[in-house]
Amino acid sequence: MENKKFLFISKDAPINDVAWHVLNEGNEVKYFIEDRTQKEVADGLVPKTNNWKKHIAWADVIVFDNIGFGAAAKKLREKGRHVVGGTQLCRNHLESPI
Repeated sequence: MENKKFLFISKDAPINDVAWHVLNEGNEVKYFIEDRTQKEVADGLVPKTNNWKKHIAWADVIVFDNIGFGAAAKKLREKGRHVVGGTQLCRNHLESPI
């Protein structure tokens, strides 16, 4: 199978192990962590970026691992990008307090 370019976008870094495995399978990876207190997670293990939006065209697959990116993920899907996660359904229905 042909190697791909994965862009991982995270609020607080819970997906670093998946990004590391994807990288070690021979794919290219860029990893963005939004939370400033978590920026050092996976340093030296996975290549990182401070601006995920500038790597959209580079990526074959874009992975959102948390809520809060639903609108961005929807726009990317509408443009034909391959996106995993980041649906507005999660934010609006599954993560809402009862």
